[in-house]
Amino acid sequence: MSESAVKLLNNPYGQATFDLFRQDEQAFVDKSLMIKYLDDKGTSRYPVLLRPRRFGKSTFVRMLKCYYDISYQDRYEELFSGSKIYDEDLPTHNSYHVINFDFSAVSTGNLNKLLTSFFVAVTDGIRDFKRRYKDFVFDYSDMDKTDPATLFTEFAIAYKDYSDGQNLYVMIDEYDNFANEILSKDLELFQNITSKDGFLKTFYSAIKNQAMSTIAKTFITGVSSVSLDSLTSGFNIALNVTSLDCFNEYAGFTEDELDILIPKLVDVEQLGVTTKEIIERMKPVYDGYCFSRRSDKTVYNSSMCLYYLTKVRQEQTLLNPEDYLDPACDQDGYKLEQLFGLADKETVDTIIDRYLQGEPFYLQKLSENINLNQVREYTREQLLSMLYYLGYLTINRNSSLDSGLSLVIPNQFMSKLFANCTIKLRFRKDAVFSSQKLDISEMMNLKDDLSSFTSSCTDFLSLIMSNQVLYHMNEIALNLVLYAKLDELSKDDFEVRLQKSLRVVGVGEKFADLVVTVNKGTSNECIYLIELKYLTKTEASDKNSESYLKRAIKDATDEVLNYKSALDFKGKNVKAFAMVFAGPDCVYCQMY
Repeated sequence: MSESAVKLLNNPYGQATFDLFRQDEQAFVDKSLMIKYLDDKGTSRYPVLLRPRRFGKSTFVRMLKCYYDISYQDRYEELFSGSKIYDEDLPTHNSYHVINFDFSAVSTGNLNKLLTSFFVAVTDGIRDFKRRYKDFVFDYSDMDKTDPATLFTEFAIAYKDYSDGQNLYVMIDEYDNFANEILSKDLELFQNITSKDGFLKTFYSAIKNQAMSTIAKTFITGVSSVSLDSLTSGFNIALNVTSLDCFNEYAGFTEDELDILIPKLVDVEQLGVTTKEIIERMKPVYDGYCFSRRSDKTVYNSSMCLYYLTKVRQEQTLLNPEDYLDPACDQDGYKLEQLFGLADKETVDTIIDRYLQGEPFYLQKLSENINLNQVREYTREQLLSMLYYLGYLTINRNSSLDSGLSLVIPNQFMSKLFANCTIKLRFRKDAVFSSQKLDISEMMNLKDDLSSFTSSCTDFLSLIMSNQVLYHMNEIALNLVLYAKLDELSKDDFEVRLQKSLRVVGVGEKFADLVVTVNKGTSNECIYLIELKYLTKTEASDKNSESYLKRAIKDATDEVLNYKSALDFKGKNVKAFAMVFAGPDCVYCQMY
């Protein structure tokens, strides 16, 4: 069945203008029921909802604007009929004058550029308001362009003369986007702009002052709490409602939502797969985010999903999600590395060790207000909180803790960012780690015998374990250090992948430990599929009939045979190996 026979909607990837979705026949996920929770009298009139980047926060803000703003009253039926909130028939729809500020494009240059850019963002919101309310008169042409607080105050005074009541709704999108960028580059500038007399505090103080008489409600989105105290202490009536279970799915896609969305964007019959199979392929890479310990659902990164579905539709085939990641996301772990740079080495080492052990991260509570005007470095609790807010960690729904929080890495994408960052921070800079190379001559010559390779692995592991480059060796660490050494040898005719995603018929998405491709793209291409198991020397010397070693060999063998049958390897020359290490020693290596 061709696309001409199946009416598909346009993909909204990279777009946030809610009022154009239906007009341009774009697919969208209906998040409108969240309005009911925002309108609940038990919810703060000044909520702050934080989510990682690329989760659809801006689209949500535009939807709120269309729903609440009086100027959209004539389009209410067009925009909301058939939506979940439409049947609620709330009296608040189209009952406010909405002004919205988008700070996502504020410059992160020097202080003067920052001031000018922030002022422009505020005037953009005012100009948009004046376009929608042509009888509203406010001339700000002669105002000081380095004083956004006075600009907003004068706007509010003009609005009070314009409106009969307290009907102004202020929406701020990406309140901390520019501040987070500055923080990663220039701590001194960050502290300057967020100081007691900094322009940001006076701006938010101006909003608070008007909340007493002019502003009915506010709504603020952002990524992290690092700026919540630093930026908005002047607006200390704002309440962070990020972890309330009713808002867990306000941004990002649930599986139920994807089940509805996918057939609108791709012709599943033409692909020869079901919607469920597409979701199962995406799940390990894009899913796993949970923002409330009381929630029973996780969400997918929405931008990742939309980008992937765009590529699937273009290529008309089911693609490997790992190979089609949203280019606007942090794909190399650079921002994660910057984040670790704001904490002391001992704190970072503790977190990296925990990652290498494959254990959850525990903390008593999230840091809701992190003020870097008061501290120079993140504490462990603050660093883990920031990792959570930025999406590198998420709430562990399987935790049995009665109090506190258990955090885990949400998916394979984020796990690989941790892996890359660990390699850079823990291994690459270490002279002992870098002093030895692995012998890949047998792979380059397409041999079935890898004895020289395994011998070089033993020499290398013995070196880094005896020198305590790795404090604790286990299966995760084994995978990571061997991948890091093989990756040093990457070139046109030699490629290595860590935890490569594979589609196994009847089983679903699986991840092979190491996949080494030699002579890639040539008629002589050969793939070495390696499944690794790790035992301590004590475990390996167990002599009973159900010994650790026998079980490890069986597990590695079963897994490598399973992975070898993956559709990704169909028609390819694959040499599959099961390897078992006891301490640094390779005690089993067999091709299947």
